[in-house]
Amino acid sequence: MIAAIVLAVLSPFIHALGLLGLLYWQTRQWPRIEADFRPRRNLPMLLLIFTAILGLHIAEILLWAGFYIWQGALPHLEAGFYYSACSYTTVGYGDVVLGRPWRLAGVTESLTGVLLLGWSAAFFFSVVSRLFEIRSHLWQLRRPSRTGEV
Repeated sequence: MIAAIVLAVLSPFIHALGLLGLLYWQTRQWPRIEADFRPRRNLPMLLLIFTAILGLHIAEILLWAGFYIWQGALPHLEAGFYYSACSYTTVGYGDVVLGRPWRLAGVTESLTGVLLLGWSAAFFFSVVSRLFEIRSHLWQLRRPSRTGEV
């Protein structure tokens, strides 16, 4: 169980480093976006952020899968990745299960995974919200004045 707790601490640490890297990169993009805002030009940035977040989750799933294989709880990478992905996302099909000594590790992975997925959703939502703020601000600047002044 101690190893599962270590992984439950290590996974958010990896996630935090990844999101901080994305945040650093993203904040360097805002001046360019604000200077020349075009929604279609923002799509590649959104796709890059989405792909990077997906990569973080896959890395964390692989970390847990590697642990299960290393401990002999699961026989090979395919079973480890499949079980870990089902647990991490809380899908939990139940066709691949851990033995009795490892059940709490699976539960710990599920709790960790659902929190990290929520963190990622909040991060992505904040990026999209910022794009809408920029668009709204620019739209307000381009609207004709209601006072009759030009």
